[in-house]
Amino acid sequence: MLNRRIDLYSYDIYPKVVPVGRKVTVTVQAIDPHLMQDFSYTVSLYAINDAGKVLESNLPCTPLAAPRQGFTVTVTLPKEQEYLLQITYADKARPQANLQFYALEDDLLCRKPLFGEFHAHSFFSDGKQGPAFLAAEYRQHGFDFLSVTDHRRRAPSLLAIEAFEGLELPFKLYPGEEVHPADIRTHIVNFASDNSANKFALKEKTQETWRDRTGDPEWFEELERVKATLPALPENVSADEVASATIVSRIIREGGGLCILAHPHWRYPLRSVTDETTRYFLQSGLFDALELIGGQHWSDNHSQIAYYNQLTAEGMRIPVVGASDEHGVLPVGSPPEKRHYFTEERTLVFAKENSREGIMEAVKGCYSAAMFMPVDQFPQINGCSYRLFKYAMFLLLNYFPLRDELYAVEGRYMHEYAAGTPGAKEKLLRTVADNAYFEDKYFCR
Repeated sequence: MLNRRIDLYSYDIYPKVVPVGRKVTVTVQAIDPHLMQDFSYTVSLYAINDAGKVLESNLPCTPLAAPRQGFTVTVTLPKEQEYLLQITYADKARPQANLQFYALEDDLLCRKPLFGEFHAHSFFSDGKQGPAFLAAEYRQHGFDFLSVTDHRRRAPSLLAIEAFEGLELPFKLYPGEEVHPADIRTHIVNFASDNSANKFALKEKTQETWRDRTGDPEWFEELERVKATLPALPENVSADEVASATIVSRIIREGGGLCILAHPHWRYPLRSVTDETTRYFLQSGLFDALELIGGQHWSDNHSQIAYYNQLTAEGMRIPVVGASDEHGVLPVGSPPEKRHYFTEERTLVFAKENSREGIMEAVKGCYSAAMFMPVDQFPQINGCSYRLFKYAMFLLLNYFPLRDELYAVEGRYMHEYAAGTPGAKEKLLRTVADNAYFEDKYFCR
């Protein structure tokens, strides 16, 4: 993820996210204990979108009690946007500081910003690591939730859940699977359903037989039955693909899960799903969300984004997720440290809670964005409103870099716990308890 803004190495400002129209007290504390000591300064308030006008200059400041260095200011912010406190020292040799914070309306303020992975593989299909290892690695790299979605198998996702069962960690694991029945090109991600669509479509697969595409006779009977009920389909839209998606989505939804259309522009070597079929899927409501970013070649991802942009410009409402389609979480490439494949794509979800219901409500309500960030490049945020985009960029620069440092330690202890290291459970739970303050410190709700 991104490094913190330069000024955030020297200062801490909290809360970073505050309500519109309510009086709030904001604290600025110097991290360098000698930075503000015995130096005079003034503090001004700006709004990012007000063309450089000062909202208030020479704000009244209350110094922090020693030994802390810094101050508090009390403000009431008039509208939703990013704001800036500017510290100017009388000694012009000392650098000016610009510290950002954000005011939100209540409908967004009540939502937690979560990074999640909806689509990942373990070595119980064609991934390279086990489910518990994946879980720890994802936490170590800043994620709030994960669903392991192996090909044709739901059981490995349950192994990840079982590995940390009873700990009540803030990092949540949800059941999942990737579904692509016999002779069907469309890939579907089943997120958090109590049902397995693979179990119905392909019989129960093991680690040895997961590549076996043999379908259950009952599946083929149901496929033909559903095909017979379909209306006339547009040109280049396959009845088999539509009937399969109809059955799979029904099974997923009956189990309370989220049905995601996975990487329709993936080429292997031909495109997974035709544009006409993708359009039909999204218009007909067969899917709850589109995997807008999907761990593919950059050209496939950008092709999906372009098609999404066209469909939404035509008036279609399309909830989105971003996913890595991870097949290995250890660094690859040359040099290997330059590419952490699985961290490059993710979903930013603004959910009322980190639960199956909370995440699904947020995604279906278009409170999510698909994020793509190759290593050493800037992040690209797609599939959301400009309102969410602005807030997301603020968090990427001012909040997530700080939070990542805490999650990295939790993830390391999750690795130790999963490996059976003596004392790891106590260290993990103590670290989680120590980190519990973080969200309340930076969000004034």
